[in-house]
Amino acid sequence: MEENFFYKNKEKGIIREELLTARAKEWAKKFINVNPREDKQLNSAQLRRFYNEVKHLEGRVSIEGFEKMKPLIKMLKSKVSYACPKKPKNVGDRKVPATFKNYINEMVDNVIDEQDFKAFVLSFESVVGFFYGEGGR
Repeated sequence: MEENFFYKNKEKGIIREELLTARAKEWAKKFINVNPREDKQLNSAQLRRFYNEVKHLEGRVSIEGFEKMKPLIKMLKSKVSYACPKKPKNVGDRKVPATFKNYINEMVDNVIDEQDFKAFVLSFESVVGFFYGEGGR
């Protein structure tokens, strides 16, 4: 049985349920519940910006193929890094919290092939749902 970050059994396409349930909810809560002195709360505009980018990449993967789009998927890390500088002059200079940057980095680092990317997209969709369900604005 092949096991990886996204899949309980990748050969059979069995995704890790917790990526769509408990962990997705946990990530969403972390984006909302931040200490305002240390970080910035994720707002829906920034969440949607990144989610829409991932959905756009998903469409391009289906047309142009994963290998061609893989560098652009990996580039999500630079985009989230730009939105969340390590040492901003003040917290307000960040567009997204460090927890969101960590989430995107973790997801992208674990995308090896198209199957992983599809699982990431599903996980992100679940995070978006929990974000709004948990009171994200």
